[in-house]
Amino acid sequence: MKINPNLNLIMKDLYLYDIEACHYNIMKQLGLDISELNENDKTERNIKIGQMMRKNPRLTSVLRNTTSSIIDEYIRRNKVQDDEIVIRQYDGLILNRGLQETNIGNIPLNKRKFYQIFICSIDRSKYISLDNAFKTSVKGVPFRYPHIDAIYEKICKLNFGKKGAIFRGLQIIKDNFLNSNDSKLFGVPLKNGKFNIFLTRYGEMQVSEQTLKIMDTDDIDKQRYFDFYIIPFTKSIVYEYVR
Repeated sequence: MKINPNLNLIMKDLYLYDIEACHYNIMKQLGLDISELNENDKTERNIKIGQMMRKNPRLTSVLRNTTSSIIDEYIRRNKVQDDEIVIRQYDGLILNRGLQETNIGNIPLNKRKFYQIFICSIDRSKYISLDNAFKTSVKGVPFRYPHIDAIYEKICKLNFGKKGAIFRGLQIIKDNFLNSNDSKLFGVPLKNGKFNIFLTRYGEMQVSEQTLKIMDTDDIDKQRYFDFYIIPFTKSIVYEYVR
């Protein structure tokens, strides 16, 4: 994911467009055999297409090149400028303006979301956003888990119309995080049913859910979590609102 380095770190009123069922619909338009694909089961369909692509490198090349060409054509037909593209994704675009033409060659580019607020990390490698249904999206953040997503939601729902309210809100979020007595806030779930936890004196450890619940949060390296998950976004906010 490459976020446009020439745009602000915080943006409002963005549009997300993408190709629905991208590979399936391209295969359909190209007249390729889709008889084994279940149009109504997205997960099963995508698994089978993935298996077909692994077995057939030529199919992979065709689908990827066709997808890229379709996005190129939407950019050309709509006369989209470089400074209007926030992110070019594999099968879509995030833009700071809407598109007029959204159905070219029977492969529509559908408007999926309208972002009220969009916050890049300071290094532009990830973002958090709030759409017009007040749902938060998080992209590019590794080792995410629900408790951290809840913090991102609070950041996205700050009152960005008032500078004072922004910094008061950030301070409250920071204080609540660093002073939290909820050990579950700091347990990173693992596939084996255990949790990663970072302790001030002993570093990284794997613990069971039962152990996590009874841990003393004073032993947890809370600052490490805050620096990893939260600081990349709060730095962007500070940069945009104090310069």
